[in-house]
Amino acid sequence: MRLFPYVGWVGALSMNSKLMNTRLAARSSSVSERQAAFSLSSDFLTEARSYFQMTKPTISLLVVVTAMPTLFMASSTAPSASLVLLTLLGTYLCSSAAGAFNQIVEREKDARMERTLNRPVASGRVGFVPATIFAWTILALGTLTLYYGATPLAAGIAVSAAAFYVLFYTLYLKPRTVQNIVIGGAAGSVGPLIGWAAASGQLAWEAWVLFGIIFLWTPPHFWCLALKYKEQFAKAGFPMMPVVFGDQYTKRQIFAYSLSLLPAVGVLGFSSVVGLGFLIPSLLITAYFAYLCYLVMKDRTEPMPVFLFSCLYVFVVFGALFLERLLVLYL
Repeated sequence: MRLFPYVGWVGALSMNSKLMNTRLAARSSSVSERQAAFSLSSDFLTEARSYFQMTKPTISLLVVVTAMPTLFMASSTAPSASLVLLTLLGTYLCSSAAGAFNQIVEREKDARMERTLNRPVASGRVGFVPATIFAWTILALGTLTLYYGATPLAAGIAVSAAAFYVLFYTLYLKPRTVQNIVIGGAAGSVGPLIGWAAASGQLAWEAWVLFGIIFLWTPPHFWCLALKYKEQFAKAGFPMMPVVFGDQYTKRQIFAYSLSLLPAVGVLGFSSVVGLGFLIPSLLITAYFAYLCYLVMKDRTEPMPVFLFSCLYVFVVFGALFLERLLVLYL
């Protein structure tokens, strides 16, 4: 009689053990599925990050920032939210496409430079074919966005700038002439032209002056970087100014170009759409930028802090212009 309770107890333990094993197996399977899902998500984010890095986001952001104020300057009334959004999106996509094509073309030279060897195409994280498909896709999307969401002129300027950057600057100028960044800087200066064309369908002289400010700012901005990475540019075969003419000549050119920004900013005082809210802070920061470049020329400061400040300079100048226009339009 004592045997039956014992057998029942053993059977219950056996059933509980099987149930527990089943639950553990299910839990283990669930953990494995979550780990697999996390791995897929991680892989996707890594790949997405690589494609994002192909677009040279800081340069594309610069073009967008310089396009924003002219959207509000080209008309006596504020632009619609849809026009602003589509113009900035299309501008970013077209600029990003140019950056992607640049990395495709320069993938072998990028691999020779420590500064660029980890770029997505140079490092092999993104293959040549998918990178090319990506670049053409975002260029087409950006062009269509500007053409239908803004104006054909804005789309034409953006596409022309991308073509100029890839075909003329990247393929021809950059590996051949010390003036590569001087001439090629035009491609990154078109933000004000795109914004003005998107808002009005035409171009006024103020848009060209703002284009000129970016054009004159680009050489001292870039040459401060080139001074730091002179040996790497030489190794890759790029005839940057410090490589060809040396540090002191480059530093004198940096100061000269920074001085040229003062009249370029000041001439906007003759515009009916620009006031003291822009002129005073912009002239002050331009003078300070020129002073920093003077210190570089006299070897009293390192170039890289001035390079970093030059990035801030653009945001301050065009930010002041944007804020002033907002106050005029909405107050």
